Amino acid sequence: MKLSIIGYKNHAIRLGKLLGGMGYDNIIYFNHHSDSDSDIEDSDVFFICSPNETHMNWIDRLTRFDKYIFCEKPPVSNYEELNKIKDYREKLYFNFNYRFSFLANQLEAYNRNDELGAPIYINCISTHGIAFKDSFQKNWRFNNNNLLSSIIGNLGIHYVDFLSYIFGPITDIDLDYLSIVSSELPDTCKMTLNLENCFSDILLSYAAPFENKVMVIYENGIVELSNGTVTVSGPRETFDENGLFAVPSSETLKKYNNSKDYYDDSLIKSLKYFLSCAQGNNSLSKNMYEKSIQSNKVLFDLVNSK
Repeated sequence: MKLSIIGYKNHAIRLGKLLGGMGYDNIIYFNHHSDSDSDIEDSDVFFICSPNETHMNWIDRLTRFDKYIFCEKPPVSNYEELNKIKDYREKLYFNFNYRFSFLANQLEAYNRNDELGAPIYINCISTHGIAFKDSFQKNWRFNNNNLLSSIIGNLGIHYVDFLSYIFGPITDIDLDYLSIVSSELPDTCKMTLNLENCFSDILLSYAAPFENKVMVIYENGIVELSNGTVTVSGPRETFDENGLFAVPSSETLKKYNNSKDYYDDSLIKSLKYFLSCAQGNNSLSKNMYEKSIQSNKVLFDLVNSK
C-alpha cells in the first residue's frame, strides 16, 4: 500500500518510523502548509498528523478520495466541526491508542471477570519538562489561544478517553490549569472526574520532572502502570504478624524497557487495527468512532465552561 502522512515533524516522523518497522516502505510525507493535494491523491491510506486546527480541513479535502483516513486526536477543534463529523464514517479513524495499551487490556479483563471487585479510584500522572526547551515554546501547542491546543487537548484528551472507554461515561468533570513556563497557553493542568461508579483525577504537566503513572484501586486489589511496568497487588485481606492490614504483595504483569516502548506498543496495535481494516476494505468500528466523538465533546464542554 502507498501511504501519505500529512505532517512532517515530531509525531509524523514517529508514525513513519513505526510504519517502516511494520514493513511499510512506500510512505510520502506531505507538508500540511501546502495547498495542493496532487502529490498524495493516489495514496491508499492517509494519516493526518498536522496541528489540531487543521484536522477538519484535511478530513474535508481527503474524504473526496474515498480512502481510509487515520486522524490524530483530538478529532476537531470546535463545536461546528464536531457537528460535521458526529455521524459515523466507516473509513475515518481517530487515534486514541491508549485503548490498545496493555494496561487497558488488563483493566478490561478485570472489569469483566470481577476478580478484583469494583473499581473505586483512578489516579493518572503524566509529566515531563519539555516546556523548558526553546523549540517547544515556539511550537503551535504553546503559541496560540486555543485551550485544546495546549496540554489539555493534546494529552488530557487521551486520559479522558481512556477512562471513559474502560470505566464508562463521565458524569462530572472539572479542570484547573496554570502556566509555569508559557505566557500563552497552560502547560500544567489537573482534571477531576466522576465516572459512573468511581472517582478519578489526572495531573498533566510539561513543566515537571518525568513521571508516567496510572493507579487503579479496586475493592480487592490495585493495578498500577509505572513508567512502563504494569503490576497488580492484592488481595485486600492481607495482614501482618499483628493482625493489622498490610500492603498486599505485588506481581509484575508486563515490563517494558521504558514508557516510550509501552506507548509505542499501543500505537503499533492501533496502527495494525486501522491498516487491517484498510487492507480488507472493512468498516472501522462504529463504537470506537462514537466514543471518539464523545471524548472530543467532553473536552469542548470542559474548556468552554472555563
